Amino acid sequence: MHAIKKLAIFLRCGFLALLLAGAFIRPATAAPSCDGHSSNLTFGTVNLLAGGVTDATSTISYGCSADPGTVVLLCVSLGADPNTGLYTLRNLGSGSNRMAFNFYTDAARSTIWGAVGAAGGYAPVPIIMTFGSGEYYKSATTLLYGRIQSAGQTGLPSGTYDTGYISGWPMKIDYKAVANSTSASCANGGMSNKSSSFYAQAVVKSDCRIDSASTMDFGTVFQTLSQNIDSAATITVTCNGGMGANGYKVGLGNGTNASGTQRRMKGPGGGYVNYDLYRDAQRSSRWGNDYNTSLPGVGNGLPQALTVYGRVPPQSAPGIGLFTDTVVITISY
Repeated sequence: MHAIKKLAIFLRCGFLALLLAGAFIRPATAAPSCDGHSSNLTFGTVNLLAGGVTDATSTISYGCSADPGTVVLLCVSLGADPNTGLYTLRNLGSGSNRMAFNFYTDAARSTIWGAVGAAGGYAPVPIIMTFGSGEYYKSATTLLYGRIQSAGQTGLPSGTYDTGYISGWPMKIDYKAVANSTSASCANGGMSNKSSSFYAQAVVKSDCRIDSASTMDFGTVFQTLSQNIDSAATITVTCNGGMGANGYKVGLGNGTNASGTQRRMKGPGGGYVNYDLYRDAQRSSRWGNDYNTSLPGVGNGLPQALTVYGRVPPQSAPGIGLFTDTVVITISY
């Protein structure tokens, strides 16, 4: 009986030794591995003269590999403007021209999307990913919101503005395993990261508008038309593109009462008063509607006042009354 007791004690101790050895050689839990990328952010065609804002969205996709039971903190960062280092003013480029825009974390475009370690409170987007039983890989998406403000940029020339000048916008995914009770804060250190970039683009539309045109009033004539009678009017236009380097041309038609190219004002009795319109104060350059006689200009996105010089030359008086004409204004760009 004594030998049997000794054998039972020996086997129990040996089994315990094997359990301890098994616990000792079990591999450690693998660290998580994460990655992410964004689809292109495309604003489409932007008409800066129309004012307001132009919005666009893209989708950021991310995924992680980790052991079941792991909680992973991800921090999605969008870099500052590589040329200015600013988060408040990011730029798309077209040659040497720059168009301001920005990235936001919310549909209201109230919170600028920042990065880990950014000064000024421009924070990245934190995400908590919890791996359940049997889960070794998880993926999800989040939206990125972009906005272009027209204000202050109406003078930009037409063209394609994009991130090609910086080889794509920089994006980074920082990540690490955390305890279940850890809050979604990207201020914690010790994170691994993966970098990528994505493309953003906007096309600025060439546009011009005729804002206003004043009436040309030659006044009241109390004598025969024996000398030149001069007057002037103002056309206000706004342009931001066209014909290269923001060029445009404003043409004036011959009016509704013209005889050939001779402009005429018509009176109540059917009589006419000849007149003409000019591009210069000397009344030497006729203002017409073809390429050579239109008035050229260069748009800057701001209203520009153009002076029309008018003259009624000496002629036989056609009678008394109010003589009028209507001239069509055409702007080409």
